[in-house]
Formats: sequence, structure tokens, C-alpha cells
Amino acid sequence: MNARRVLLFAGSLWEIVRFFLLISLLAFLLHAAGGTGRWVFPWLLLCGSGNLLVGAGGIMLSLFPDKNGGLVGLLRLGKILALFSYALLLISGAMRMAIGLQVLAIGGLAVTLAAVLFAVFVLDLLFLAVLLAWRPGEARRELPAAGAGLAEYTETEAKDFH
Repeated sequence: MNARRVLLFAGSLWEIVRFFLLISLLAFLLHAAGGTGRWVFPWLLLCGSGNLLVGAGGIMLSLFPDKNGGLVGLLRLGKILALFSYALLLISGAMRMAIGLQVLAIGGLAVTLAAVLFAVFVLDLLFLAVLLAWRPGEARRELPAAGAGLAEYTETEAKDFH
């Protein structure tokens, strides 16, 4: 596997980790804001499970690039929509709620939800860059020129085989 396929595979694995990370962070945020119970997590999984398609499609593209080369446009669109939804969080002001919430504390270092979401955004931008730089492989077969390789058959003989 060459380097760009490895980057695509790593980005696809990141997409799957990102899905569960964001679902967990959203459940944490909802619990902190309104005291929701554990019942909210399955609903979040149900509503967000379509995001796993970007990760699964990226894995398929990285493992079988010639067969699944047509997926790259759909993967780009999915990643752009994910980044657009992050931008909506910023524009709408909904990110203000996440600024003060502490997700993790390591010694004296406190990691807030906003910092985690910013790191997710940066990794998403990197994966989008990999998707935008992806070009279909040169191994694609093109249609042969008219009559190429069929010198021994006449047109009527070819029609008899179909």
C-alpha cells in the first residue's frame, strides 16, 4: 500500500473513532446541561449512525481503489457536510456551552470540550485534504479503440455470440 492509501485508511479509522467520540461528548454535554439519563445515548447512536458511512467508504476506497474510485466524491461531500455542521455550531453560538465544560483533567491540565472539538475539527480538515488530493488510480482500464483486439472476428460473428 502506498502512502496516500495509508493516509486514507488512517483517516477512515479516525472517522469511526470520531463518531463514537462525538456521540460520547454530546451525551456528556446533554447530561451536564439537563441531567438527561442514559437513555439518550442509544438515540444519539440512531440519529448519527449515517456518519459511519464516510469511515466505511474510506476503508473500502483505501483497500480497493480501482473498484471503489467512484466513492471519493461522496466521501468528500460527507466530510464537507461534517465541517459545515461544525461551522454552524460556531456561528449559532451553541459552542458557548462547551467552552467551560471540563472533559478530562491530567494533573494540573484541564481539557475542555471546546478544545476537544477544535482538535476534531483540525483532524477533519486533514482528512478532507487527503480526500481532495485523492485521484483515481491509473490502473483503470479504458475502452479499447474500435476493432482493437477483435481482428479475427467480423461484426456478424460478434453479434452471434451476444
